[in-house]
Amino acid sequence: MAKRDNIGLDSTTSHLMDCLRGLSALIVAYVHGFQIFVLPYFGVGSPSHILTSLIATYAVNTFFVVSGFMICISTLRHRNPDGSFRSAEFAQARILRIYPPLLLAIAVTLLVYFIISGLGLHGSESFRLGDELFLARERVKVEWTALPSTLLLLYGAVPFAPTPINMDGPLWTLGYEWWFYVSTFLIARLLNGLSISRLVPIALLAGMLIYGRNTLFLWFLLIWLSGFSLAMAYVANWLRSKYFFPIVAVLASVLLLALLLIGGGHIWIDILLPFDTSSAQKIMVVNSMLATIVLSVVVRYASSSRRKFARQLASLSNFSYTLYVIHYPLLLLAFSLLHPLLHDFKWMVSLATMTLVLIPIVYICSRAATVVENRKLLGQLGSRVVVSWVPSGSRANP
Repeated sequence: MAKRDNIGLDSTTSHLMDCLRGLSALIVAYVHGFQIFVLPYFGVGSPSHILTSLIATYAVNTFFVVSGFMICISTLRHRNPDGSFRSAEFAQARILRIYPPLLLAIAVTLLVYFIISGLGLHGSESFRLGDELFLARERVKVEWTALPSTLLLLYGAVPFAPTPINMDGPLWTLGYEWWFYVSTFLIARLLNGLSISRLVPIALLAGMLIYGRNTLFLWFLLIWLSGFSLAMAYVANWLRSKYFFPIVAVLASVLLLALLLIGGGHIWIDILLPFDTSSAQKIMVVNSMLATIVLSVVVRYASSSRRKFARQLASLSNFSYTLYVIHYPLLLLAFSLLHPLLHDFKWMVSLATMTLVLIPIVYICSRAATVVENRKLLGQLGSRVVVSWVPSGSRANP
C-alpha cells in the first residue's frame, strides 16, 4: 500500500529536537568527565556532586522526552492511508537505531578493559592513589555474566535480568528506551486488527513489568510518554489551538500542585537528589512533565517563527547517540593514563585536562557515527548480508 507521507516535522521543530539531542549528549559527556576527573577532589554529597548529578539527570530526561516525541512521529509515519501499521519497517528502523551504537559501545568497553588490564595500567587493580574522596569506578571490571543481558537489552523490563556492564554507565538507559520501543511496536500492531497473536505479547510484557515492580522504569516511561503526547498534540495541530494557553495553564497548575503535595516539607531536598527516595523520583517525573509543557510553548513558537537554532548544536545530533553510549569507557581510559600525572595538581588542572580530553572523544564519536548511525548504509549492508545468506537457487529470477 502507499505510504502515508503527510506526517512530518516542520524544519524548525526538527532543528529544535536536534539541538536538544545534541546539547543533552554533550552535557551528559561533560558531567561524566567532571565526575571521573574532578569529583575525586570534592567527594560524594558535595555541592559539585549534587549539582552535576542533577544536571546530568535532567539531560537524560530530555533525551527521553525527545525520544518519545520522535517515536510518536515515526509510528504515525509507518501507517498506511487505511490506518494499518507497517510493523516490519518500524521494527527495522528501531533495531538500526539501537543496535549498531550498542554493539560499538560494548566493543569499545571491552577494548578499554583489555588495554588497561592487559597492560597493567593504572586502574587494572585500583584507580585509588590514596586521598581521593570519590571514584566513579574503583577499577576497570567487566561483569561477564551481565554481558548477555546487555546485548539482548533484557534489563529494565525482564525480571531478575542483571544490570548492564558497569564500565559503560549510560547503557542502563538503552534498556529502558528499547522496551519503550517494544511497547509502542506491540500496541501499534493492534491498528492492524485484534488477534490472539497481537494481544498475547502485550499481556506478557505487562505481566513482566508488574511482576518485576521496577518503579524507576515506570517513572521514565511517564517522562517518555510526555514527549509522545507532545508529538500527538503537535501532529493534531493542538499547539496552534486558541485554547492552547488556557490548557497549558491548567496542566501547569495541576503539576505544580502535585509538586507541592508530593514534596511537602522536603521538596528542595527531593529536587536536588532525584533518585534518593520514592518522593524524589516522583518529583523528578513532575518536573520533567513541567519541562515538557515549557517545550510545547517553544515548539508552538518555533513551528510558526521558522527561526533556526544553533547549527553547531543541531549538528551534534548526527552523532549524539554514539557520543552518549561510548564516551564513558573512553573517559575511563583517559583517566587511567592521566590520573597519576594529575593527582598532585589542583582540581582546576584536572578540569582543564578533562575538557581537552573530550575534544578527541567527540571527534572519535563523530567519525564512528558515520557508520553506526547511518541507517541508509546499514540498511544496504543488511540487505547484502541477507542476499548472501539466501541460496542462489532460491532467489527470484529477474
